[in-house]
Amino acid sequence: MEPMAVVLGVLLLTAFAGLGLLYQRWRRAEEAARQAQRTSRQLEAERNRLATWLEGLQPGGAEALLLLDRDQRILWANRTAIEGLNLRPGRAWVEAIPSPDLEALVKAGGTAEIRWRERWWLATGWMWSEGYGLALLDITRQREAERARRELTANVAHDLRTPLTTIRLLLDELKPAEPLPAPWVRLIQELDRLIQLINTLLDLARLEAGEWPLAYETLDVRPWIHSWVERFGPLWQARELRIRLELPEGLRVWADPEWAGRALGNLLENAIKFTPPGGEVRVRAWPEGEWVAIEVADTGPGIPPEDLPRIFERFYRGARHRGGGGSGLGLAIARHAVEAHGGHIQAFSEPGQGARFVFTLPAA
Repeated sequence: MEPMAVVLGVLLLTAFAGLGLLYQRWRRAEEAARQAQRTSRQLEAERNRLATWLEGLQPGGAEALLLLDRDQRILWANRTAIEGLNLRPGRAWVEAIPSPDLEALVKAGGTAEIRWRERWWLATGWMWSEGYGLALLDITRQREAERARRELTANVAHDLRTPLTTIRLLLDELKPAEPLPAPWVRLIQELDRLIQLINTLLDLARLEAGEWPLAYETLDVRPWIHSWVERFGPLWQARELRIRLELPEGLRVWADPEWAGRALGNLLENAIKFTPPGGEVRVRAWPEGEWVAIEVADTGPGIPPEDLPRIFERFYRGARHRGGGGSGLGLAIARHAVEAHGGHIQAFSEPGQGARFVFTLPAA
């Protein structure tokens, strides 16, 4: 073969290889451009969705919104995040927010209260097509107001307990011979009720402050719930209610019997109280991973939608409570008792369709 032909062949092969390499690079660049367009469209759609969502949030506080890529770098941040928290696009958000709790929330998704930068935040994390989303709502003002109310309530209760106990002892010394006159009986009953309320408030304050360590033990769910249903036997039997139990064998929780019992007992008492004669109260339990869920449901009038967000506040008495007695502390105690175990409690209801309360305790 002529040397010139060999040279031409080598040049042609080199040219074809170069063209092939250029074509591959062009295809990769084209694919990258298409991917960037898709990401841009998805980012714009997610931003629009967040803007719509943001319009529905309550005024006040700082609503910081972030969209992260799969490497958890900030793709987009709204004005509050940029100006208020210095969370600018391009930064790795974990460098800007060094919070292990928040990092775990972003990866797992869900909603939780997070302490960061000496403030309280209601944080919500979720997945989207290109990575992760994060919303931060500043709830410090609400938490400080709640703390002030708790401290005031605890201080007042503490100051009232001693004089009330003294008055009760004096009544025992001064009361007339049996049978007691009706006014005396009523006076003693009301005073005992007030002393019990004060003691409950003080117990609740200690639990919230972490000054009441929980005494955990393994509770077999089925006999434990049976014992509480029997405790309220005279009440539901007098109202001719049906009690339906759906409790699997072998289900156990790791809980403090006193505080877990207060949560369950308050929910049972409410369900019986608000179920009309001849109605039904249902108690169910089932496993949920590392937790056990327990449901108490009634066939009463239900809870109005406007009351549901506040139903677990202390002293709050919604529409269905206003016609009866009670201190407005039962559901607040249930909530704090469950949360002290690390669990959650929720209320579900439609007017006229009864109410359901579901809470979780750690599985044993």
